[in-house]
Amino acid sequence: EQCKKILKLNAEQRRYIQDAIKAAFGHDNADHLGIVAVRSSSPEEDLAGSSFAGGYDTSLGVTSAGLQDAIINSFASLFDHRIYLYKIQHDMVADTPRIAIIVQKQIASDVSGVGFSLNPNNNCFDEIVISSNFGLGESVVSGIITPDTYVVDRFDPSNMKVISKKVADKTSAIWLDEASGGTRQDPNKSPTAQALTDDEIMEVARMVADVEEQYFDGSPADIEWAFHNNTLYLLQARPVTAHVPLFPEMITERGKEKRLYLDLMVMTQGFSDPLSTLGLDIWKNSLARMKPTMSTEGFDGLMFNIHGREYMNISNMLMMTGGTVMVNTALRTNDKSLDRAFASIDLKDYTPSYVPEGCKGIFGKSIKQLLLTVPNILRGMYYGKDSMQQYVKDTNALLEHCHSHRYPDDKAFVEVYDELTKTYEAVVPQVGGLISGLISKALLHRIFRNCEGTEDNLINLSMDLNGNPTSEMGHLMVRLAYCPEIQETRTSDEFLKKLKEGSFSQEFTSIYSDYLKRFGCRGAREIDVATPRMSEKQDELFDTLKQIDVKNNQIINVRERRDKAYQELLSLAREIGKEKSFVHHASVMQGVLGYREHPKYMLVVVTDACRRHALQVAKGFVAKGRLENEDQIFSLTMDQISNAQKDEAIDLLSLVRANLKPVEDVRHVKNWPVLIDSRGKIIRGKREITEDEKNKEGLLIGDPISPGAGVVRGRAKVLMDPYEKPLEAGEILVARFTEPSWTPLFINAGGVIMEIGGPMQHGAIIAREYGIPCVSGIDNATKLVKDGDLLELDGSAGTVQIIRDDCDMNVVSSGSK
Repeated sequence: EQCKKILKLNAEQRRYIQDAIKAAFGHDNADHLGIVAVRSSSPEEDLAGSSFAGGYDTSLGVTSAGLQDAIINSFASLFDHRIYLYKIQHDMVADTPRIAIIVQKQIASDVSGVGFSLNPNNNCFDEIVISSNFGLGESVVSGIITPDTYVVDRFDPSNMKVISKKVADKTSAIWLDEASGGTRQDPNKSPTAQALTDDEIMEVARMVADVEEQYFDGSPADIEWAFHNNTLYLLQARPVTAHVPLFPEMITERGKEKRLYLDLMVMTQGFSDPLSTLGLDIWKNSLARMKPTMSTEGFDGLMFNIHGREYMNISNMLMMTGGTVMVNTALRTNDKSLDRAFASIDLKDYTPSYVPEGCKGIFGKSIKQLLLTVPNILRGMYYGKDSMQQYVKDTNALLEHCHSHRYPDDKAFVEVYDELTKTYEAVVPQVGGLISGLISKALLHRIFRNCEGTEDNLINLSMDLNGNPTSEMGHLMVRLAYCPEIQETRTSDEFLKKLKEGSFSQEFTSIYSDYLKRFGCRGAREIDVATPRMSEKQDELFDTLKQIDVKNNQIINVRERRDKAYQELLSLAREIGKEKSFVHHASVMQGVLGYREHPKYMLVVVTDACRRHALQVAKGFVAKGRLENEDQIFSLTMDQISNAQKDEAIDLLSLVRANLKPVEDVRHVKNWPVLIDSRGKIIRGKREITEDEKNKEGLLIGDPISPGAGVVRGRAKVLMDPYEKPLEAGEILVARFTEPSWTPLFINAGGVIMEIGGPMQHGAIIAREYGIPCVSGIDNATKLVKDGDLLELDGSAGTVQIIRDDCDMNVVSSGSK
C-alpha cells in the first residue's frame, strides 16, 4: 500500500505509454482509449513449475484517468508479502522484482469464467472443467459466488461430450460500467439459470483444448474467457502447475487403451518422496529376485520402476493367470481405502486387449516359489516358534557379516551387491513358515466368528509378537532410555564425548553396541541406500532416547494387555469347546507371525552394507575430481558405478545430471496418489457416512487399524517428520504416514492418526504391536488437526472427534485455536 502511495510515473515512462498507445490504437491520446483492463505478468509468473495466479493485481474497467494508477497498482503488487513468501518457498530469487503489464481492451462480458484442460478435482487429462457466471469473470475467480461447473469428456477428441453439469444459485454478478468505467455488483435476475448453453460449453471446451495444444505443447493449461455479443474471447492463459504429472513412459495416448497404476512406495512404505537413483536400482533388483510378480518391467511388464518411483501395473496383472484373484485378495482385502478406490471404477475399462509379454510365465514361477515354502509352512504349523530357528541362525550370520566385513575399494559395486543378495536370497525362503502364522490367525478368527465382542481381543493377541525386529528395536530403546548414562547426561555433545572417552559402564556400552549392531542400519526412508543411518547420527539417537518417557510408555503394559486378551479368549474357547485348537493356533501365530517384517529388515541390513561400500568408492571418485561430493554416487545406477570403476573416461557428473533431471521436474509434487491411471486420473474411494456421523461437528472418519486400549483422549501433535519436534507421553501423533524411523515416537504415543496406509503398512503393524489405537485414511488430517487440539480417538470404529476442552475453551470443534 505504501508503494502505491509514493510511486509515480516519470516523464520518460509516460512518453513510453503514449508511444505504446499510438502503436496499438493509431493515436497517442489516452482519452480515446475507451475502457481497458490492466493485467500483470511477471517473468517468473506461470512457469511450468509455479503459478502466481491471483497474486498480482489486475484492474478492470479502467478509464484513461485511472490508467496510471492501475499500472502502479500492478507494479506495486510485486511487493505483496504473499508474492515474496511464494518465491522463497519455491526457491526463486525474491530481491529482483520485475513485471510486465498488459493493457487490453475491456470486454463487457455477458458470460465469463475459467476453464481447465484437466480436471483439478481428479487430475484427469481427458476432462475439461469450465466454471461460469453472468457478467465479468471476477465473480468466479474471486470466489464471491458459487459458479456453474461443467465437465467435458474428451477421451475421444472427435466426440467430446458434457458428462457433468452443476448449475449453481449464482446470487450476484459483476458487470462493467460502460458509461463511467469501473465495475458494479448486482443481483442476478435469473440466479439458477444455466450461464452457458450446451453449444457454448462445447465452444469454450474446444478453445481450452486448442490453447493447451498451441501454447503449452499439450501440457495442462487454464484460461480465462468471456462471451460478448455471442463472440468468445480468450482473455488469459497460464500453465496448470498444481497437478500430478505422469512420467511420459507411463502415459497412453488419448483415445487408446488405458492402464491402471498402483504406487507401491506410497502404499507399502508410507512415503511420497522419490528414492535415489541407486536406491531404486538396489530396491527393484532385490524385489525382482525374490518375487516373480515384480520381475518384469516397462509398459508390457508388471512393474514400472522409474525415476525414483515404483508402480505396479494393475492392468497387466489382470491379464496374468490368477492376476484378478491377486488384486482382489492381496490388495483389496487388506486395505479398505484401496478397496473403496477399486470399487469406484470398472476394471474392464483398464483391462488390455492382449496378454502383455511381461505377464507370461509369471504364474508358474509364483507357484514354483510357493512350493519351495511348503515344507517351511508345514514346520511352522507343527513346531510354531521353533520352526524359525534355522532362519534366525542364518540371518544372524548375515547380520554379523554385513556389520563387520569391509570390501576392497576397487571391488566392483555390482559384485558386492550380488554377493550380499545371493546370501540374502538363500535365507529368505526359510521365512515362508510365517504363512503358517497367517493361517493360524485366520483360523482363530474362524473359531470365534459367532462370538460377539472378540475382534479387539483377537487384534490384541497379535501385539508384541516374537521376531518382529521393529518391536524389538523399541524394547531395546526403552531399555537404553532407562540407563543412568542416558538419564543423567544432559546433551548429545556430552554423550558423544563420554562415548568416545569410554567413560560409560561396561553394561551400558554392551547394550548400546548391541543396539548399533542390530539397528544402527535403520533410519528414515531406510530402504533407500542414500539415506544416512542412525549409526551415522548418534547425536539424534541420544535425543530420541531422552524423549522416551520411561515411566509412562506403550511398551510397559503391552504384554500385560496381550496376556489379558489371551486369557479372555482362552476362557471363551473353553466355553465353546475349542480350547485345544485355540491354544495351538495362538501359539503358532504368536511364534512366527512377527517375522513378517524380518525379510525387509534384513534387506535394510544388506542395503546398509551397500551404502558403506558406495561411500568408499565415492571417496575415490571425489579425490580424482570425478564427483563433486560423495553423496552424488547415489545418483548413479549400480552398472554406472561399476563401469566407472573400470573406465576413468566416463563422465560421472553428466550421468548424475541426466539421472536427476526427470526427478527434479516433479520435485514440487509432495503428495503422490496411491492409484492413478495412464491418463492422469487419480482414483479415490469414498467412505459411506451415516446420518449420525454427518451431524457430528468436528468428527473425522477413517479406517480402524488398531483398537489399542479402547477410546483414548489426548492432545494432538502434528508431525511431517519424525524429528521435527518432541512427542510427549500420551499425545496423539498425527502424520501423513509413518515408517520405521517413526518407531521411537510410537513408544510415547497415546494414539496414532495417519492420512495414508493400510493395515499392512509399517505404522499400522507397529501400532498393533504396541497396542496403540490407530486410525488411517483420514484425508488432510495434518491440516484439519492442529497442535494442541484435544482429540478422542476410537481405534475400533476408525473415528477421531475434535472436542471442546473443558479446561481450555480456546480449543474449538473445528480443530483451530
